[in-house]
Amino acid sequence: MSQANSNRLIHSLCIAALLSMGLTATVEAAKPPQTTEDGLVLTKSKKVGVLYTRPGVNLSGYTKVWLDPVQVAFSKNWDPRDYNGRLGLSTADVQKIRDDVSVLARETFVKVLGDGGYPEVSAAGEGVLKVTCYVVDLYVNAPDKMTAGRSRSYVASAGSMVMVVELRDSVTGTLLARAFDRKEASDAGGFQWANSVSNRAEAEMMFRSWAGTLKRALDAAKAP
Repeated sequence: MSQANSNRLIHSLCIAALLSMGLTATVEAAKPPQTTEDGLVLTKSKKVGVLYTRPGVNLSGYTKVWLDPVQVAFSKNWDPRDYNGRLGLSTADVQKIRDDVSVLARETFVKVLGDGGYPEVSAAGEGVLKVTCYVVDLYVNAPDKMTAGRSRSYVASAGSMVMVVELRDSVTGTLLARAFDRKEASDAGGFQWANSVSNRAEAEMMFRSWAGTLKRALDAAKAP
């Protein structure tokens, strides 16, 4: 790995760590900070839990998106080693959940935005919006184990997560906005058998909702 790529990786991991440590407080605070250290200002929003934007930001010129791989961090309260008092998940199990969530989130954003008229590109350019997503505070209820003979688990919800979305101009790298939003999986109104299939379906619904919110924000910026 080149030194430049190594530095970028370290920078990305540091950002993810800082977000995961301070995110819950930011989203749940009665009065989030009015400004951020990187120059963003708290902006009223009915669509996401907390929204910060750069003063004077205008998204109307963006017609394509460039999406980074999605980074995933579990909730500090989720202990895969002792799940409901039973034998916990292996390191491979936990990594598979992270990988699956990362891929599903990115694929869902690409599809929703692409179908909405904002195709994905793989490089910076005029009219290209750089989108970086982080899934943090992920809590998975009753995840499947990769071993045979697993027991059934019944839960009322598949879990919860927080999505952080950062928008940048792809050419200049200028940070334009950062949104934080927490979602709970839909309450079934009673207990249901939870497994990787049902958990995936719930997660996809949440990602589609967040991607749809971004798509509508881009549309609104272009409205006369």
